Amino acid sequence: MGQPDHPVIAPCSSGLQEASGPLLRGFSKAGGHPRGRRNAVLRPQRWGPEHIPAFLPEDWHTRHFTPIDGVNRMFIRRTAVLRLVQMVAGGSLGEAAGSLGIATARITWQGRIYSGAGHVHTAARQQPDPHRFENALTGLARELDDPATTLINYQRRRQAMENWCIGDDAWTALTSRLPSVPGPRPELGDRKRQIACVYVWVQVTSGEHYFAPRPIEAAQPPEIQEQWNERLHTIWHLMHRSRPGPHYASLTAELDTIATSLARAIDIPWP
Repeated sequence: MGQPDHPVIAPCSSGLQEASGPLLRGFSKAGGHPRGRRNAVLRPQRWGPEHIPAFLPEDWHTRHFTPIDGVNRMFIRRTAVLRLVQMVAGGSLGEAAGSLGIATARITWQGRIYSGAGHVHTAARQQPDPHRFENALTGLARELDDPATTLINYQRRRQAMENWCIGDDAWTALTSRLPSVPGPRPELGDRKRQIACVYVWVQVTSGEHYFAPRPIEAAQPPEIQEQWNERLHTIWHLMHRSRPGPHYASLTAELDTIATSLARAIDIPWP
């Protein structure tokens, strides 16, 4: 059978309008009937859903997207990756979330993802250029299909990191290398180890820390899990300040080394 008679990337405005169809049709559920590629509008030759991270990387966003009035850029970055998956694989928004590994997130987060995507799409259509968001997606799709672009199999990374954590011995060795800091000794127990694992997961998978697996936390009693969850976001903020304190600067440097090593090992082609 010959190749279909259409371009690798559908660039025309009618194609972009068609691409918005799955988004409008698929907000409610992560399940439903499989649609295969029925609603797919892109047919790239080099990349597929497995090459899309669960959160649009900052450099992708900077190169291709512009602000949308009244929309938090975090919603734009979340929606963009869902749309890329839909445009190449078809299916509903929930099915795209499943492909990216975020369909099993807490119900409250699923609601935020769906409502956020709807907000992005509605606001984008109200801009002076109503096709700007879809045009940005298509431009990014072309970039991914360019032979000069290095592709990463993020799906493989997510699968490899699904149950990963820093072991007890490795954590002890890591914390022993951290320099002393003024004031009280920082907490370095299992809660900090779990947060460190989340940090590494984010670096390797380019996902959001809200959706990272937490196997150490999951082994704790429910009341401890709740305490840890509340503290995670506070510590996450401290780790990501523009000028983190000496303890977190040293800790993240150690974790960055682990993340780089893990990513290289995972990316080695499997037999």
